[in-house]
Amino acid sequence: MSHQKTIRRPVSCGGIGLHTGKAVELTLLPAPPGSGITFERADLPGSPVIPARPEYVADVHYATTLARGGVEVRTIEHLMAALSGLGVDNLRVRLTGPEVPILDGSAAPFVALLRAAGIRRYLLPKAPIRVQRPITVRAGDRWIAVEPAPRLVVEYAMTFAHPKFPAQRIALTVNRETFVREVAPCRTFGFLRDVRYLWSQGLALGGSLENAVVIGEEGVLNEGLRFEDEMIRHKVLDLIGDLYLLGRPVQGKVTAHGAGHALHSQLAREILRQHRAAEVAAGATEPSWAPPLLTPEPVPTAAL
Repeated sequence: MSHQKTIRRPVSCGGIGLHTGKAVELTLLPAPPGSGITFERADLPGSPVIPARPEYVADVHYATTLARGGVEVRTIEHLMAALSGLGVDNLRVRLTGPEVPILDGSAAPFVALLRAAGIRRYLLPKAPIRVQRPITVRAGDRWIAVEPAPRLVVEYAMTFAHPKFPAQRIALTVNRETFVREVAPCRTFGFLRDVRYLWSQGLALGGSLENAVVIGEEGVLNEGLRFEDEMIRHKVLDLIGDLYLLGRPVQGKVTAHGAGHALHSQLAREILRQHRAAEVAAGATEPSWAPPLLTPEPVPTAAL
């Protein structure tokens, strides 16, 4: 069991959104213990707040989007992965736009920003979410599963319809050191053949070789890769960020084949459902999955 953490001082950065292409300023602010991670839209009247929890996931199309009362925050997964990797679980994220800035397309700039802010440890302990029994969620031939394990282990595999990159697979025990060294630097990626379609859907409007690995028919268009298997490592990054919507570290072995944000989110909801059931069965009077005291009660998903 470790302790809850926040940052010591506010820090800020600016950039553009990967999908909106809009300029946005991001400020990270310390938060009290038990408050969790919240996103604040400072550009809107009243600065509406969205808690970073599974019930607020509203869209998983090429990124993870939170929404509440008609207000959205898009592409949260890279920042959430950095928070997970460094164990920060109480934080206010203030934005001047609808999307977290993409920066270089990885979680490494967020890790650097958090380290610049300093990490503050509270005396209040936090317990991990221990997976009690195997869970599997599927969508066609894509699937993701988790089973009990003493720590977070990820095995991720994906097949790409590309002659230079037919398939990639990785197995990794995730802790602070392995995350910072082997996962955080890995950038989001896309195929040149898909760009026009993404643009037609209002997506990837801010994408470039500066913030994504772009793959053409002959291979990578960037100067090079940070890892030979950078693409599958980035999928692990996305998974870590999506699972951190649970608000606590997960102990379990996750195995994924061709998964993405949709299946990551489904798995998070199933883990949460199982954990709630286990705590109720154990007679917990103050369940650890209850909404933080400093945020309002959840809005039903149907009302978003």
